[in-house]
Amino acid sequence: MVQRNIFFTLLVFCLISCQSKKAVQLNTVLANSERAVFNIMVGKNGPNERKLKCIIAGDFKCALQAVNDKEHAFNQIINEINVVETSGIEHGNDLKKAAVNYYNALKQLEISDRREIALQQLSQDKNTTAQVRDQVLAGQRQLLNKKLEMRKLINKKENKLAEIQRQFNLVNHLN
Repeated sequence: MVQRNIFFTLLVFCLISCQSKKAVQLNTVLANSERAVFNIMVGKNGPNERKLKCIIAGDFKCALQAVNDKEHAFNQIINEINVVETSGIEHGNDLKKAAVNYYNALKQLEISDRREIALQQLSQDKNTTAQVRDQVLAGQRQLLNKKLEMRKLINKKENKLAEIQRQFNLVNHLN
């Protein structure tokens, strides 16, 4: 009976430790990516906060630099995901592709701030005529509609990523 319990314990231990190192690495990279994006979007002194402070101060050049910093940070995140080896990991390629697609869509939404900053700069220029201001307002409406569509697309990609992550974790015995 004791030998049977020891054998059962060893069997359970072996099953638990059978996690693929590549799967764990991919999971770690994705978790780190999620934290990095959080810091970009809402982190104290992150690029998004800097952008907002610059806009409030009327420093549009500074705001554009913050958007460039956001784009650079997103590119780094995407590159880090792309270099992870996923061959031999069940659902690894699917998860990697879904994560890259999601972060690319999020990046596109965030860098659309460039257009928003340019429009805001035009609207605050004292030399801008009423006709140009009307065009700026129309441009802002178009941009808001485009951003709404982008957010819908991001939500779809996020849901797909979450589903693939769930499947990945299940088959690779993670979480």
